[in-house]
Amino acid sequence: MANQMNDIALTEGSQLDDVQTNNGDFIIVESTAEHQRQLLLNDKGEFKENPTTCVGVYNYLDDEGLQALSRDVTVIYAQDGMTVNSVQLAQDGTLDIDANY
Repeated sequence: MANQMNDIALTEGSQLDDVQTNNGDFIIVESTAEHQRQLLLNDKGEFKENPTTCVGVYNYLDDEGLQALSRDVTVIYAQDGMTVNSVQLAQDGTLDIDANY
């Protein structure tokens, strides 16, 4: 069974990744999807404490980059402590990722 990763909830939409609060307190949620999104979207070097963490998915938009994307996602997620079962790029360009803490 996969472990749960709990963290501070982040907003989605126009205020993407702002911290969610309720009556002045942080909201705590299961955050595996938030962590995966952060690792995918941020570039290497954006987290000062771990400069090699992150994929920077926007850097893979050309055809050659797409071939390396699934490998790099697997490596970064595993380094973050996830068990990565599969990472596949669908024909429509979406990533199908099966990974959990």
